[in-house]
Amino acid sequence: MKKILNIPIDKKGIFLERPNRYLSKVKIDNEIIEAHVHDPGRLKELLFENNKVYLQKAINPNRKTKWDVIAADSGDGEKILINSKFHRYISEKILNDFEISPFGKIDSIKAEVKYKNSRIDYLLEKGNKKIWVEVKGVSLSQDKIAKFPDAPTKRGQKHLKELIELKKTGDRTAIMFLILRNSIKFRPKYETDKEFAKLFYLAKEKGVEIYPILLEYKDKWIYYKKLIDIAEIDEVEKEKE
Repeated sequence: MKKILNIPIDKKGIFLERPNRYLSKVKIDNEIIEAHVHDPGRLKELLFENNKVYLQKAINPNRKTKWDVIAADSGDGEKILINSKFHRYISEKILNDFEISPFGKIDSIKAEVKYKNSRIDYLLEKGNKKIWVEVKGVSLSQDKIAKFPDAPTKRGQKHLKELIELKKTGDRTAIMFLILRNSIKFRPKYETDKEFAKLFYLAKEKGVEIYPILLEYKDKWIYYKKLIDIAEIDEVEKEKE
């Protein structure tokens, strides 16, 4: 394991409800407060009544919600990072550390690079080669199988199509899945988004590089652990039967 990013916690609380995608009500020290939920995913296996959550005080004193939800208990001893604003910082740490980056040493890195009417998370340059990289956070894991997405994602489908397009130009393209819960393997969650799953395996077949990176949030630090395997399409088809 390698320590890569510090994410402090200011308070523990008890989750009560989620009035909308970006708002939660949490009990702290016998007071009910509102806390911002940065990840719009469903997160039903983590944000449920009476589960423990971990909060950070908002830096901006004028913000309407004074707290951010950072993590939640998994029920099996893990704290699961559910604040997607940290995906950027985590992925940058990985990409800039050649010892753990899937791409090794790189010459340059640019974030949020325009492609047609979209933005790709990163454009790396290595020698005379361009590498386009998208990043997705994965907090859902069932029976030690990490799965994405937990809700239908037109945006995710679009990103896969763009990576396939860019691959045809001769550039390298890749997608990094930040696996935030202990898992031994990764697969697309076809039960939630059949089109994303179809595009995922098409992208893999066309040479888009796919890196599921296992991480752990422990003692207020994100740790890099290792790359995990991807379930082959025949495994997924067998599971559907």
